[in-house]
Amino acid sequence: MSRSSITLDVPYIKATHKKPYPAISPLRPELSQAGRTVIIVGGSAGIGFAIARAFVQASASHVILTGRRESVLASAVSELQAEANAGTTVSSFVADLSDLQATERLWDGFAKQGIEVDVLVLNAMTVSEGGPLVQTNLEGTWKSFETNVRGLLDYSQRFSKQGKQEGKFLVNVSTSSIHNFIIDRNGHPIYGLTKNSGSLLMQLIADDADPKDMQVINFHPGGVLTPAARTVGFSEDYMDWDDGEFIRVVPDVRCAVC
Repeated sequence: MSRSSITLDVPYIKATHKKPYPAISPLRPELSQAGRTVIIVGGSAGIGFAIARAFVQASASHVILTGRRESVLASAVSELQAEANAGTTVSSFVADLSDLQATERLWDGFAKQGIEVDVLVLNAMTVSEGGPLVQTNLEGTWKSFETNVRGLLDYSQRFSKQGKQEGKFLVNVSTSSIHNFIIDRNGHPIYGLTKNSGSLLMQLIADDADPKDMQVINFHPGGVLTPAARTVGFSEDYMDWDDGEFIRVVPDVRCAVC
């Protein structure tokens, strides 16, 4: 597949950005997250880590990372805490988005510690086998649903029920491939299927929610060649990638977003 055949351009959008720009800088005073507790699911590497760094720069009071690997989480926390100002605490918890018991322990722990989450960022996901859907392993396909759909609902329900009932923000990191089936056809249809389902889930949650209680944001971060994207077969020549200098180089297939 040549680079010229893959594009994320949308005809009716007149200006596109491939790098961060001043209007969205987390250092802008009006974008301050001071006083808020933020959890980034899948925040130890890749795009999740970049999101966590932005919340640290925006002076969030408590930035919580979750992931599957304790050593990678510890390294990420150490790096972010060193960059944080005196009013920001960075911590982490080991939890797999697809593990219902682990999720229950996580949120029960928050309740016992008196931690109320103001912002939930859902970034973790999984990429399973490639090939036409009718030829894929049914069990493997369903496991992708457990992470990329059921996991989102599980966290969203627990987030909605905990803490105060107003002023919450639910952010889902989707993928450009839900709009571009060429990517899905070239080896990852299960990913496109489950990420589309997860995005629809967020739309339905948003439709039900009173925005005074919970605002829901469903976005894709552009085309970023993360280390994990490389792991599942993407390369520099696949398409005209966006800037990825902010990505923390820790390969983890569950954090691949493109």
